[in-house]
Amino acid sequence: MEAVDDISRIDVQDFAGYNQLVSTLYRCLHTSEGFQPFFEEFQRHFRCLQGGILGLTDEPIRMVYGWTFGYPEGFEQWFLNSDLPQQDEALLKFSALPPRQFESLTECDPGIDILDVVTNETRDWVEQAGLGDSAGMLVSRGETSRVVFLANRHRSEGHYTPSELLQMNMLAPHIENAVGLFHKLYQSRTENETLSMALDRISKPMIVFNEMARVVQCNTAAERILEAHPRLFVTGCSESRLQSRNPGFNRKLNDAILTSIFNARDGIQDMITLFDQVGDDRIAVCITPLSMEAVEQGETGRKYGALAELISFQAASPPDLTKLCNLFNCTRAEGVTAGYLMQGLSISDIADVQHLSVHTVRDYVKNLLAKNGYRRQAELVGALVRALA
Repeated sequence: MEAVDDISRIDVQDFAGYNQLVSTLYRCLHTSEGFQPFFEEFQRHFRCLQGGILGLTDEPIRMVYGWTFGYPEGFEQWFLNSDLPQQDEALLKFSALPPRQFESLTECDPGIDILDVVTNETRDWVEQAGLGDSAGMLVSRGETSRVVFLANRHRSEGHYTPSELLQMNMLAPHIENAVGLFHKLYQSRTENETLSMALDRISKPMIVFNEMARVVQCNTAAERILEAHPRLFVTGCSESRLQSRNPGFNRKLNDAILTSIFNARDGIQDMITLFDQVGDDRIAVCITPLSMEAVEQGETGRKYGALAELISFQAASPPDLTKLCNLFNCTRAEGVTAGYLMQGLSISDIADVQHLSVHTVRDYVKNLLAKNGYRRQAELVGALVRALA
């Protein structure tokens, strides 16, 4: 049985992989210049015309800051000084959403014309710009303000599809984290606040390593996971390191951290994902290269390291197969195989469980890699866990 046929497939060249988008997003935290590299990657993969991250006040709704892409020169200043935000149907809709949830202004319905859902005040501008759809999410909400991410698409590119929104929703938690960290790093009142310090302000379990592969920050969420895990821990000595009581996994972990640090120095943004399992408990360690501006007094140049994200899940809890098939553009048979990959099974193990030949299962895995732009099975499994665990 094929996955839902009316969901458009994104070409491998257009959507080269979730890992690349996530890596580019976190790389934006290395400088105080904003999110332009991520916008360029997002724009290319999702064929966007324009958009950005906008900070808005509540009453009245006014733009107070923003990072944008694709708009004419002077747009930000004009938008800052206008009443358009409180008349913009897309901003109103996206700012009213639950956090971390992308939606389409036209509800991904090719039969809905965007001109029929925008306000009279913005219709002329939408028509002049040639917009066909807009996708967006609420990044965060404060007592008197909110932050919204939106991406407009030209009419010639067609409407956003449910599959594309699912792929955007894979990025949504990372967009929320990155924007929050950026504010703490570059707009907080704490002088010389570093990325490692700012990590403790978010709920996602993360660990920062310096150039010597030593732990310089393990945030509270990560500490909770490590306290409950029987094998992973951070050494308590002055040279704190992330270690495993399993010698084989410990070697893989050390190698992955060092490789990511070397990659950071070489400008390579490959994410490495490792899996450890004890009984039904699984933990994924997703490691990203970091290259940061030195912020300590008297220091100049760049500092290199790595950022690890911990994801804890139960292998006995199967993923939502319909969501998996839609999100990874695969058939139901390929989706079942992907679910077993998430549980840590090898290709031969999956073949035994499903009573299939190893050749058939290997073909399923090859199809999953090709359809989603991944080169290695480990990258695919990492994306599956981050999206569905």
